Amino acid sequence: MTAPRRIWIDTDTASDDAVAILMALKHEATEVVGISVVAGNVPLHEATQNALYTVELAGATTPVHVGAERSLVRPYTTAQFVHGDDGMGDIGLPLSGRTPASHDGVQELIEAFRSAPGAIDLVALGPLTNVALDR
Repeated sequence: MTAPRRIWIDTDTASDDAVAILMALKHEATEVVGISVVAGNVPLHEATQNALYTVELAGATTPVHVGAERSLVRPYTTAQFVHGDDGMGDIGLPLSGRTPASHDGVQELIEAFRSAPGAIDLVALGPLTNVALDR
């Protein structure tokens, strides 16, 4: 068996991204080495809690890092009219109380890629704000 493909997921976690994260975490051919969260579909706090909930649901220990809270150039708007206020359809999931690994997702993303050049693939599911920032 070949080694799993190592990926880093950058996400604005709402229901669509949660499904993608869950699939990546559970697939035997992938190893999710980290997740950075960016504001997009929902505000940063909700997106972070959604990512943490999804990792927990998968039974994984992948670290989740908080990233950019707003857009760099244009006014920030959400897609809560599509995904619900909580980003997960407002169906009553327990989406609070979890603690991220760090509040510096941009730096964690940079360090992960610098520490393993060419060995990690970036899967960008949300706005590219975290990817665009350099600290």
